[in-house]
Amino acid sequence: MLGMPRFLFLACTLFLSFPAFVHAGTPSAAAPLELRIPVVSGGHTDFFIRLLEESLKLIHQPYRIHYVKDVPARRMWAMLGKGDINLFYGLQTKQKDVSEGIVPVRHGLTNGLIGQRVFLVRRTDAAAFARVKSVADLRETRLVAGFGEGWGDAKIWSKAGLPLYEHTAPWTTIYAMVAAGNRHIDYLPRGVIEVMPEARSHPELTVEQHLLVQYRGGLCFLSVRVCRQLSPHHRTRPATGGDDRTQGTPDR
Repeated sequence: MLGMPRFLFLACTLFLSFPAFVHAGTPSAAAPLELRIPVVSGGHTDFFIRLLEESLKLIHQPYRIHYVKDVPARRMWAMLGKGDINLFYGLQTKQKDVSEGIVPVRHGLTNGLIGQRVFLVRRTDAAAFARVKSVADLRETRLVAGFGEGWGDAKIWSKAGLPLYEHTAPWTTIYAMVAAGNRHIDYLPRGVIEVMPEARSHPELTVEQHLLVQYRGGLCFLSVRVCRQLSPHHRTRPATGGDDRTQGTPDR
């Protein structure tokens, strides 16, 4: 379960660089696994696709990947139910563990690093963030965090009483909304595994240097039952009809 955030006073940077997607798996006599995966433009999902491909190669599972671009987090659940997609990644939650038809792949994808969030901010606001020493301080600034609709982070911010805005349009437009300074969004929380490439792509923003929001949370692959052969080590729990419509970064 995701806990209340802790604010630590340090700067975190982690550089990740991966080549373009590969569309062919390891040759095998077995029928290829047909995967339909939502991805986000701009390379935000490269790490997870590469990890998936390398994992399939290690178990000698042939595969074909079909990409569905720029799907909002909330729509993924409807698309999953209709079979338009059959695999994606998201925050590990108890609701997803017991959701009917969902098969969690019980191997964390980021070793908890996705739950360590730093902020992309306007350079002119750096001094305001530097004065923050606690959650209460951040609350009192009235600075508004931007999230994509359905992101799990939004629940954490809300529980902490922090101002936030959930954007219903493609979440990648939040960068420009923060930079504009007149769109009622002041910062974009991002995981330490993803923030540096994004900062390089959006030089109008900067990584806040003093704060780290840390909470327990991890990403895992989630698939429908027709993809069970993705891993011989899947374990499922009895379905109770639960439905959690949250997404970590999707988005990521």
